[in-house]
Amino acid sequence: MSQLDDPLAVIVSAYASVFEDLAGATTGRTRRGPQGAVLAITGAPIAALNAIISPSLEPSAEEIMALAAAESPWELPWSIHVRGVPGPLVEAAGQHGLTHFEREPLMVRPSSQGLPVERVVDGLRVRVVRADELNTYARTMAEGFEAPYEMFQMFTDPSLEKIDGFTFYLAELDGVPVGTGMTATSGDLTGLFNITVLPSYRRRGHGRAITLELVRAGFAAGAGTAYLYASTMGEPLYSSVGFRTEEYLTVITAPP
Repeated sequence: MSQLDDPLAVIVSAYASVFEDLAGATTGRTRRGPQGAVLAITGAPIAALNAIISPSLEPSAEEIMALAAAESPWELPWSIHVRGVPGPLVEAAGQHGLTHFEREPLMVRPSSQGLPVERVVDGLRVRVVRADELNTYARTMAEGFEAPYEMFQMFTDPSLEKIDGFTFYLAELDGVPVGTGMTATSGDLTGLFNITVLPSYRRRGHGRAITLELVRAGFAAGAGTAYLYASTMGEPLYSSVGFRTEEYLTVITAPP
């Protein structure tokens, strides 16, 4: 299938490469299948961060299960990410205990929309994280996601700062961290990740402001088309700043 037939393939491939780079930097445990599926194990105790990701519109169950078998038995929570409806993967994933399915909208903001002009609100400052601040970044992200710090401790690994195209951000009010973000640039694409706001600072427009700052950073890096995978709850926020849902990713995990 050509890119004209599947224009989103380049975006999903970039998404898979982000996980591949994270795993390469943190554990070195990554490989690709013959049809382009990516196995990436970051070592984090989060299923979504130990994943097999297929960028194909027609994912190969055989390829994905071969990658899964290479790691069996899995000592970490893990997941399978495929586009659209899993189809034949349902039974195969179930054999590994992965029976929980969640859909995440792929949202894209094309560069044709131009550089966002809306400025940061209420004195919020969004800045690049220094190498010696990764622990603060991880703790802020954990608080923003309302999860234990240990789940995000992998983001304190200094090697992450050396990944080409990766930039980590803290959002601050009067010097106090209140949110996070991350960009991964590749070609003319900017992937947005780890957008959080601390619970006590929500509903003030900070999530929107962080998102716009990350989009602007992408433009500054020459990568004006931005993409992200949103939660259903976050979809309206990203729609409000120009993102549009193009398709859905199915994330298959063990039941919570």
